[in-house]
Amino acid sequence: MKVGTTIFFLVMVHLSNAQNLVPNSSFEKYYECPATYSQTGVKNFAPGWSSPTAGTPDLFNRCSIGTAGVPRNWAGVSRAYDGWGYAGIYVWIERINYREYMQAKLKSIMQAGRKYWVEFYFRLSAYSKYSIDRIGVLLSDSTARADHDLILPMAPSFNHIMDSAYNRGTGLWNRVHFEYIAKGGEQYITLGNFSSDEETKKFFIPNPLSNQPLLKRAAYFYIDDVAVIPLQDSVRIKTDSLSIAEATVKTNEVYTLKHIRFSYDSYQLLPSSFPELDRLISIMRNNPTWNVELSGHTDDQGTEAYNLQLSQSRATSVGEYLVQKGISNGRIHIYGYGKKKPVIEGTDEDSRSVNRRVEAKFVTNVRK
Repeated sequence: MKVGTTIFFLVMVHLSNAQNLVPNSSFEKYYECPATYSQTGVKNFAPGWSSPTAGTPDLFNRCSIGTAGVPRNWAGVSRAYDGWGYAGIYVWIERINYREYMQAKLKSIMQAGRKYWVEFYFRLSAYSKYSIDRIGVLLSDSTARADHDLILPMAPSFNHIMDSAYNRGTGLWNRVHFEYIAKGGEQYITLGNFSSDEETKKFFIPNPLSNQPLLKRAAYFYIDDVAVIPLQDSVRIKTDSLSIAEATVKTNEVYTLKHIRFSYDSYQLLPSSFPELDRLISIMRNNPTWNVELSGHTDDQGTEAYNLQLSQSRATSVGEYLVQKGISNGRIHIYGYGKKKPVIEGTDEDSRSVNRRVEAKFVTNVRK
């Protein structure tokens, strides 16, 4: 086990109970049930949401009996990340610089110096012929307006850029999240691709699920569950030593991800795991020739077969988090060992809690 120096970090408390400033955040509300894709001139495509340009974002909902349903619609097949609806935008079209953006006015103005948690989920539509590597977020004190349907000439507050334009996570709901310190006065959030065609990486998908003519030259993202949450006063606490202090990491050594947490008897990651995982992502980004081997381990309780599956699933959950944050699937190798490799021999809870773990080993070779 590798142990770095003891550090301090901020733990955000009561995040789940805080007020989300984004109206109609998961697109459950609608003016009328959508029938198909939005037509020219539709500015307010959903309550609380509008288009800041001449582009026309779309709304999808289970209520639709046309081609804007959930899970099946004209752009693909996808269940909502949350609830029964989601939005959709073109983020890139070949050769014409076309873009769509979606904008909402926050429920209250952001306060200067205050920290906010910003997140949303996006997913490439299944009928898109192309995939791209990015999507951006703009937080502004005034509306971002343009009378065209091209790139908004504004720098985003945050640009989510993946390692590649196409990977294992491309067809899944991907989570974008970051902490934002307000300049003061921000009251609008805008989502879309703010990068030029030259900056945007593209990937041609040779065998999409459909030959939808509206998407034969395009990348189209579904959007769901958008949040801007003011953080309550952070609590500064002293933690145990972390295992992957970036300055000490080397290849071919095993590091225990000490702060990875799962729901009981589950492979679902808990939010308290994210700081450690984000540190792991930072290491991977700063060492682009490295790959990582993720190994899941359980305690002694349960059958051998069950624990093997659970340990594999937990390591896979960590790998999927990395993919969602832009780490290429080809750089990640997953292993599950169940209860075969305990760190401590013992059946007390202290021993079991140590043995329940995910380990990371950085390597420079790619295993076939």
